[in-house]
Amino acid sequence: MSILMFSVLTCLLCTDIQAQQAPVDVITLMNGNEMKGKVTAINGNDIKFVYQGEELTYTVKKEEINKIQFSSGRVEIINDVTESEAAQEDSSGLPETQRNLVAVLPFSYLGEGGAKDEKLSKKVQSDCYNLLLKFAPHFSVQDPLKTNAYLARQGVNESNIDGFLPDELCHILGAEYVVIGSILVDYKGTTNYSNSSSESKKKDDGKKRTTYSSTSSSSTEQFETQVDLKIYTDDGHNISSQSRRSFWQTEDAYAVTLQYLIKRSPLYSK
Repeated sequence: MSILMFSVLTCLLCTDIQAQQAPVDVITLMNGNEMKGKVTAINGNDIKFVYQGEELTYTVKKEEINKIQFSSGRVEIINDVTESEAAQEDSSGLPETQRNLVAVLPFSYLGEGGAKDEKLSKKVQSDCYNLLLKFAPHFSVQDPLKTNAYLARQGVNESNIDGFLPDELCHILGAEYVVIGSILVDYKGTTNYSNSSSESKKKDDGKKRTTYSSTSSSSTEQFETQVDLKIYTDDGHNISSQSRRSFWQTEDAYAVTLQYLIKRSPLYSK
């Protein structure tokens, strides 16, 4: 490598490291999530913000922000968490509805033979939450721990949740939107594969031939997965209803399909 090329690569590397280490503004939301980048403007009810390494400007409502730590080191408290959470609960103990807030319910997960799986139900709920954080930046997404705590306080569980209407669930969760989904995984069987090979070699006398053979086998379990995803508003309107059968045949195929549906929902934004 020439000295000139080495110098150029070293310069580029140093520039990249400096860019990554450059101080940024950090916005801490009321749900504990952080946004790192640059605050470009502070208005009466919202702020303008650009993510680190991006150019698109986002608008964040002040009511959704706990504090801003500026790159200079100064910290500005927008809403005190304790006081805000206390103010958000009415006399019935229910949180006040927060505009633009999305809550994801535990998914209904039916595995082989129609058996329900509570652990996977919470796992898919968490996966959906993380996907919405990534693909729905214009919305606030309620942490599943808070969602499940609110449900438990009102006695809503897997066995009776079907008795609650979407608008009732929004009221319980203090959310403007509620995401309701289900996963159905059907075991289709096992496919076996085998491979045989042989090789022949002559001995030194050139007369006799020895043949070597080997056989290998493997098996793959195949599943058929269907994902349903519905989104309702706090007035009970269904703004999205999608269903898709996964192209993949692995047991975790729901993840790719769930992302596909979210990117085609009204919550999605680049």
